[in-house]
Amino acid sequence: MKKSLLFIALFIGFMVSLQAQTLVSTEVQKKNVVLEEFTGIHCQYCPEGHAIAQALQNENPGDVVLINIHQGSFAIPSGSEPDFRTPFGDAIANQTGLTGYPSGTINRHVFPDLASVTALSRGAWTTAAGLILEENSPVNVGASTSYDEATRELTVNVELYYTSDSPEGSNFIQVALLQSGIVGPQTGGGMGNNYIHNHMLRYLITDQWGEEITTTTAGSFVQKTYVYTIPDNFTDVPCIVEDCQVAVFVTESHQEVYSGVEVAAIDGTTLLTAALSSPEEFVLIGESGSTSTFELNITNLLPAADDFELTLTNENQPAGWNSAFVVDGMAYDETAIVNIDPGNPKDFSIEVTPDAASAVVKYTFSAQSLTHPNAPIVMMSVYVMSEVNDLLVNNQGAWTNGDPASFQQDYFDAFDYANMQKYTACDYSAFKMLGAEQKLNNVYNIYFNIGWTFPSFTDENVGYLATFLDAGGNLFVAGQDIGWDTWENDGNGTAITRAFYTDYLSADYKADGSTANNSASAYPGEEIFGTMTSFSITDVYGGNMYPDQISPLGEGISIFKYNDSDTKSAAVRVTNGVYKVVYLGFDPSMIPADDRNELIKRTEDWFNVSVGVGELVTEDIKLYPNPASDYINIEAPNSKVQIYNSIGLLMLEVNTSDAISTLNIADFNPGSYFIRVTSQDKNAVETLIVY
Repeated sequence: MKKSLLFIALFIGFMVSLQAQTLVSTEVQKKNVVLEEFTGIHCQYCPEGHAIAQALQNENPGDVVLINIHQGSFAIPSGSEPDFRTPFGDAIANQTGLTGYPSGTINRHVFPDLASVTALSRGAWTTAAGLILEENSPVNVGASTSYDEATRELTVNVELYYTSDSPEGSNFIQVALLQSGIVGPQTGGGMGNNYIHNHMLRYLITDQWGEEITTTTAGSFVQKTYVYTIPDNFTDVPCIVEDCQVAVFVTESHQEVYSGVEVAAIDGTTLLTAALSSPEEFVLIGESGSTSTFELNITNLLPAADDFELTLTNENQPAGWNSAFVVDGMAYDETAIVNIDPGNPKDFSIEVTPDAASAVVKYTFSAQSLTHPNAPIVMMSVYVMSEVNDLLVNNQGAWTNGDPASFQQDYFDAFDYANMQKYTACDYSAFKMLGAEQKLNNVYNIYFNIGWTFPSFTDENVGYLATFLDAGGNLFVAGQDIGWDTWENDGNGTAITRAFYTDYLSADYKADGSTANNSASAYPGEEIFGTMTSFSITDVYGGNMYPDQISPLGEGISIFKYNDSDTKSAAVRVTNGVYKVVYLGFDPSMIPADDRNELIKRTEDWFNVSVGVGELVTEDIKLYPNPASDYINIEAPNSKVQIYNSIGLLMLEVNTSDAISTLNIADFNPGSYFIRVTSQDKNAVETLIVY
C-alpha cells in the first residue's frame, strides 16, 4: 500500500485566491452536515438509523455527508462473517460518549438541548442537522478526484477558502474513502446476510485526525493534493472503486467539524460552473386558469462561454396543470441547451398554470455544464400550491421499511369517505417552505402524519404549526411515540416542543404504550366521537408497537381510551374559540379502515364548523325560513349540505340535485346551528336558528 501527500501550494489573500480557486466559492456559505454513524452487523436498530440518515441526505442533496463507521461490539464478526472495522473507528468513537448503537455525531458538535456529549440517538439526528445547516461556515470546502485504473492510484485535490477567521489557529483536513453497495450480514432489516451497507468508512487517507493547517484567517486559500493507492481489499472485503466516494471535511480540532463535501472517487468534483438567483418568493399560491411566474437569472461562472443543459422537473404535478421555463423568449416544458456567456446573468422565468386539481407541486430547475459533466448540477426548487383546503403533511424521517408517506393512501381513502373536495399531500420539505413563507394560512385544516418517526416534533415544525393554529387553522396530528419522543427519548424534546404539546395539543404524556394497548373505544357521551364503536389497534411497524397513553389538559377532552380503561386515554381534542385540534396517540393506519374512515370524517366535519368559518364564506346561502321550526328551503343545487349543532356535531347531511331543496329539521332542539354548503364553486357557511 502506497500513500503520499503532495503539498501543491498555499495562497493567502482574496485576490490571489480568486484567481487560483476552481473548486470552492469565496462567498459565505452555510455549513454542510457530516454525520458519522457508529454501526455494526449485529445491530437490531442500525437499519433504522441508516434509513433516517439516508432520508436526511435525500432531503438535503449536496449538503449532507454520511460516514458509517463499523465499530464496537456489534461490529465484531463471527466465524466467516466479513470484518468491516477500520483501524480508526475506536478512537473516533471514544471521544463521542456514545452508550448505544446506532449512535451518531452531527459535525462532532455538542447540542446541549439534545445531549451532554457529541453522540446522539438516531431520533435526534434530524433536529441537530437542521441546526447545523442554518449556521455559516468559516471555511468553504471543495474537492476533485481522478483515478488511474492500472495502478489503482487515487488523486484527491482539496481547496479551502476561509470567509472568516477560524476560532482556532490550526485546523485539520480529513480525507476519507467510503464505499457503498457492500453486501453483508445484519441482524435487523430483515435481509439476513444480504443487507446492503452504504457509506462505509474504508480508510482515512489523512490518517487518524487529518493533516494540520495553520493559515486559517479570513481570505486564506488552501490548496492541497493527496495521492493514495487503493488496495484490492480491506480485511479481505473487496474494494470496488466504482462504488467508492471521497469525503473531505475540516475540523476545528479533533472534534468540531466545520463543513465537508462528498464526491465520487472516480472523476468527482465540486467545480462551480453556474449560479442561480433567488426569486422574490419560493412559494406562490396558484389559481385555476391563472399563471404563476417565478423570475430568476443564471450566471455562468466559467472563464468562457459554455453550453448548459437547462431542465425543469416537477413532483406531484396534476395532469391538467401546465408548466414551462422561458428563456430568450422560448418556452420549454422539460429541457433546453442554452449557450451562456460568462459573467452576465441571463434572465429566465418558470411559469405554472394550474387547473382545478388540488396540489402542492415542487418544481426543480437545474443547470449542468456540458463541458464539465461531472461538476455538481446547480439546482433550485420552488413551489406552487393551488386549490387546497385540507393538507396532509408527511413528517420527516423514516423507519426501516418506509416513512410516513407509506400510509398516505390510508388518509386519502378516508378523505374520500369524508367527501373532502380540495385535499392533497406534501412532504416535509414543502411544509417547511410553506411555513417559512407564511403560506400555510391559505389552508383550512392540516393533517400532520407523524406515523412512527423521530423527531416527532421539532422547534421548527411546531413553530409553523403554532402560527397556523393562532391564525384560525385546525390540526389533526397522529402517530405513535409522539409523547415518548417529546418527553423521554434522550432529550429529543425541547422547551418549545413540550410547550406546544401541553399548550396547543392540551395533552399530558403519561406512559409509553405497548402491544397491551391493542384496542380503543370512544368515551361514552363524547359529543363528536362518542357513538363510534370500539376498534382494534394492530402492529404495522414490524414488531414496534408503542401507542402513547395521554390525558387531557386545560380545555382538552379525552375522546378515546385503550382497552375500555378510563385511566388509559388514547386521544384528546380541544377547541379554544380560535382553532381546533385532534391528537391521536396511535397511527390511524393501525386501526381498521372503516373505523379510520369514520374517525377522520367526524374530525373533518367538526373542523369545518363554528371556529374560523368566516374564512370559508365565499357567497351567501339562500336559506328560508330562518328562524325555522319544522323545515327549511335551501337554494343550493348539486351541493353537499351539512347541518351542525353549536358544538360541531353533524346533525344532517344531504347531497342536493334540485334548484331548491327542502330539509326536515322537526327533530332539532331549539338553538343555533351551522349550515355548510360545499360544491365545485362554493364553500359557504350560514347560521340557522331553530325555535
